[in-house]
Amino acid sequence: MKKFFIILIATFTSYNCESDDICPESTLTTPRMIITFYDVNNPEERKNVESLGVYIIKNSEFTLINEINGINTDSIAIPLRDDESVSNFKLCKDFSEDITVIPSGLPNHLYVDYEINERFISRACGFINNYNLSLALPYDPINTTSPTNWISDVIILNDSVNNENQSHVKILH
Repeated sequence: MKKFFIILIATFTSYNCESDDICPESTLTTPRMIITFYDVNNPEERKNVESLGVYIIKNSEFTLINEINGINTDSIAIPLRDDESVSNFKLCKDFSEDITVIPSGLPNHLYVDYEINERFISRACGFINNYNLSLALPYDPINTTSPTNWISDVIILNDSVNNENQSHVKILH
């Protein structure tokens, strides 16, 4: 009889747990926007940015993205804000952590406007955000001062940011 109660309790316990109670590591997360850099003189050829640093601008404060500070690269992945439908960044060529001026190096603004779409994954994993890009500019349209121009143009290649497997924005420099 004791074995029967143990089996009954084990069976009851296992039926109360659902597969949604644990979020697997392989579950999709909110994707970052992929930016690729191209040569302004040959727009089909990728071109590295030397010593790139990227700051997120939020409430007039600059926060350096730790993975992108002083790297030489032709592509980056940056997070878009999920609390409003606009993100602002300073992309700094010739970035140096030794310089105390923020932003360091030769900065250029990147302004991105988009629509946020919440997507339910599961009870355990919750929601992720996908984005539909509507505008990307190498300056802040709210601030009308002349921008620093190491970026010549910004082109939206894929307006749907729902994965990190393809480039969303092309920057010519």
